[in-house]
Amino acid sequence: MESFQTLDAGRCQVHALEHPAFRTKEIALKLHLRMSRDRVTEMAMLPAVWMNGTRSLPNYRQIALAADDLYGTHLRASISKRGGYHILEVGASVPDVPGEDEARLVDRALDLVLSLALDHALGIGGFSDAAVEREKELHRRRIRAIRDDKAAYALQRCHQIACRGTPAGLPRLGFLEDVDALTATRLHEVYRELLAQAEVHAYVVGQSSDMAGLAERVAERLADGLPDGREVRAADADSDVVAPDDLRGIEEVTEAENAEQTQFDLAYATGIGFGDEQYPALVAMNGVFGGFAHSKLFMNVRERRSLAYSVWSFVDAATGLLTVYAGIAADKREEVRDILEAELESVRRGEIASGEWQETRASLRNQYKQMLDQPTMLIAWHHHALMAGSRRTIPEMMEAVERVRPEDAARVAAGLRPVCLYVLEGRGNRT
Repeated sequence: MESFQTLDAGRCQVHALEHPAFRTKEIALKLHLRMSRDRVTEMAMLPAVWMNGTRSLPNYRQIALAADDLYGTHLRASISKRGGYHILEVGASVPDVPGEDEARLVDRALDLVLSLALDHALGIGGFSDAAVEREKELHRRRIRAIRDDKAAYALQRCHQIACRGTPAGLPRLGFLEDVDALTATRLHEVYRELLAQAEVHAYVVGQSSDMAGLAERVAERLADGLPDGREVRAADADSDVVAPDDLRGIEEVTEAENAEQTQFDLAYATGIGFGDEQYPALVAMNGVFGGFAHSKLFMNVRERRSLAYSVWSFVDAATGLLTVYAGIAADKREEVRDILEAELESVRRGEIASGEWQETRASLRNQYKQMLDQPTMLIAWHHHALMAGSRRTIPEMMEAVERVRPEDAARVAAGLRPVCLYVLEGRGNRT
């Protein structure tokens, strides 16, 4: 597979990938900015506000009609979080239409994407008072929805505690208590800060007769639409990777909720981030430990002893946290914890069966192959690697995982240190 070709255009970079297998063209604009407590809630609301209208398309209906007029182009605007960074994205999936002028269609879709991100003024469209009041209520619901999803909420709280005092500890959607005081003026002020301060990356993926020319047109439009601002390179910023400091004791927090299950989340600091040489070994180690249905945790906690409704582990590449999360009965908490520690010790001793190892490699290989077939995943991988200061591609990651040996996984496991145990105890389990 060909790699992304990058055009450096001052404040922004345009990354283009010619891919003959895709039947759509994927256009994405990503703006990432360091999170801060004083604007985290406002920043989280911006992509939804954008979809409420622009200066040229002042309401959602006109935005939807513009997308429909592009043969049903699918538009999206989203907010995500990686470590201590907010990532705001506007994107479009543009169908390849036989007989339609390719350049004209893509340029119209590009104009629509850039309009959603850049064409806003106070008092118009999404930044009108009425639109902001509607969006405030919707944002309250989004924040409450995370609280209602007990597994997602417990995982968020666990990472907040593990990353306490850093931008990585801030919640993706911000804080419910911030919403009431928000105004159109305040949101537009934060929007201007975003455009002035964010690092900007544009992506184009798909078939094209002139991908280099398309990348140049994207760069020109961004140069016209973006205000002058300082260049930012996230790879030069402080790392969000949580160090496995031997002097730091584990923080244990228990809270209670009206729920049938108890959520058990145990975060380990690894000291290994996406760009580190040991990252493939960490991913393989996690696969053996709890990442798949054949893993030690799944087999020994859920299948053989029926102590959990579900149990998995995953690696957060930005913070280096390896987190075990499980839905259990409240009275099984200590028993589950003992098994987790015993299974981790077995990995540290190198007790990894040949079948476990081969299944893990095959499962990871399948995951990465699936990512290669999805334009949005190719974009996300490249952007995350860029933020980590890494040039590792998906095929390179596949090759690196194939080279990992069981003793490498054991060595990585030996460096894990527990930093947070968060238990959301379900009141429905009490007797």
